[in-house]
Amino acid sequence: MKHRAPWECTSANEKKSECMPGILPKSDQRYFEILSLCVLQARLSWRIVRERWSNYRYGFFDFKIDRLAAIRLRDLMESQDVVRDRGKVQAMVHNAREFQRITEKDDSFSNFLESLKALDDEEAVGILTKRFRLAGRRTARYYLHSVGYWR
Repeated sequence: MKHRAPWECTSANEKKSECMPGILPKSDQRYFEILSLCVLQARLSWRIVRERWSNYRYGFFDFKIDRLAAIRLRDLMESQDVVRDRGKVQAMVHNAREFQRITEKDDSFSNFLESLKALDDEEAVGILTKRFRLAGRRTARYYLHSVGYWR
């Protein structure tokens, strides 16, 4: 059954013939939210993450990059609406800060991703895994698929 990444997927291992690429985000904020979804889902039940998504959005300040980048980890961990995994919470803060660095340098995240297209796919995946915490190779590939990087 055909569906579109990431919101209609049930796993990162779905057949590409069934899972259509995601729609290109229109803002850095949307790129970051999808990155956050991919990181939060890694090694967790996708069903539970999807069921709690509105709580996570609230707990992580609607994935507002500047707000997450500025927060103290301890303050974020005290929220009832964030995932109880300290490593994932640390990753969210780190990833927001890294996202800021990228957008300051490249003017937008879409410009950054466009610059990766000069590389082969596995090199692009490798760059994402190095820059973002808890974004392993599978998560990075799924993220690129989810934001329509590969058409």
